[in-house]
Amino acid sequence: MERVLTDFVKALRNANVRVSPAETLDAMEVVDRVGYENKDLLKRTLSIVLPKTPEEKDKFSSCFDDFFTDEIKAAVEVDLPDKNQKANNDSSDLAKTIMEGSQAEIKLAIAEAGEESEIREIKYFTQRSVFTRRILEQMGVGKLEDEIMQMGSQNDGDTPSDLEQQLRSQLTGLRERVSDFVQQQFLLHGDVSGEQLREQIFKSMNMAQIDRSYLHEVHSLVRKMAKKLANLHSRRKKNFRKGRLDIRKTIRDNWVNQGILFNLSWSYKKVDRPKIYVICDVSGSVGAYARFMLMFLFSLTEVVSKLRAFVFSSNLGEVTNDFKDSQLDEAIEKALQKHGGGSTDYGQALTDFVSLCLDDIDKKTTVVILGDARNNFGPEKANLMKTINERAKQVFWLNPEGKYRWDTGDSVMKTYSAYCTKVFPCGNIDQLERVISTLLKTAI
Repeated sequence: MERVLTDFVKALRNANVRVSPAETLDAMEVVDRVGYENKDLLKRTLSIVLPKTPEEKDKFSSCFDDFFTDEIKAAVEVDLPDKNQKANNDSSDLAKTIMEGSQAEIKLAIAEAGEESEIREIKYFTQRSVFTRRILEQMGVGKLEDEIMQMGSQNDGDTPSDLEQQLRSQLTGLRERVSDFVQQQFLLHGDVSGEQLREQIFKSMNMAQIDRSYLHEVHSLVRKMAKKLANLHSRRKKNFRKGRLDIRKTIRDNWVNQGILFNLSWSYKKVDRPKIYVICDVSGSVGAYARFMLMFLFSLTEVVSKLRAFVFSSNLGEVTNDFKDSQLDEAIEKALQKHGGGSTDYGQALTDFVSLCLDDIDKKTTVVILGDARNNFGPEKANLMKTINERAKQVFWLNPEGKYRWDTGDSVMKTYSAYCTKVFPCGNIDQLERVISTLLKTAI
């Protein structure tokens, strides 16, 4: 059991919680007294011994919850699927799990496969793919792939059956989830001391899976990326305004210099100031993504001055002035607390947006929507999306879910995407950076 504590201390150090050898010995003495059975008691007791500052206490709390994962089992017990909905009896256990299982049940299956694959032994960045493959094999992906291939061979035509398509889509999603799990475990147990390595990991991780203990680091990374994009865009805009070299005028103006081109003349072009309207779904399912999106965009206000931001769960609220009057982090928390957590209603949000902004939208306007398009089976009001698309220069939709989940359950992504200029999967910071870069290039 001593190994468990030393592994936990290493995870704390990876989360930038300073733990000395003497403090580790104190923690061992604590564990000898209270044991591991009562997790709440253990957490409270270790929180007295190991973290020293308020920031470290927050990181300790998150790290403890991630490290000791037994509570996942309790979550599964209250979130089991309807057993009346059975898959084909001939299907593998994995096929039944991904088709019928709850999110908690799939999470538990991945965690158990991780334990069997000795995921805590991961040390190096290059081992991620190895452990990802081990976990998938442990879960029975090989048998599932054989099943899918057999389904394909039994089809009379070239079109795969609905079940085959669903299984392929769910398998893609499972691979993504296992990859995210391995990333999380590497942060807990691996050697992540290098700054560049940590940044690489954070950029490729699903934003919803980034633990709270790393938020400060990730926020700094987002600001740095935003500043880089802002500088690149500023130079591009300057060059665009400068225009092209006017050869005839240059030669004419330098005639007195016997043809030596001392003075260059440029053909200037007026550049309209772009307007960007951002609409963020901040309901529970996508709140983490909205946090990073808002942070990224408001770090670009130096180059995009005409930017307005709106957030919603159901009713839409403008938060533009909140970001002008408060610190960025405070403004984001305020927006999430005031407007987040409710039942998602895209129809109502679109109604509010059209009422507030339609008259101001023109061919210099880019509308950006961040959301999973999950509308709780409510009215879609796609006609409002059509109206916005007709008035604006372009409409971008950023969906934090993988494509395998689009148009499943209550998702109406297909309906809304018909009225979007471009639709992007945008689940990690790397993808977000590319999308924002595209946005800045096309906004002018």
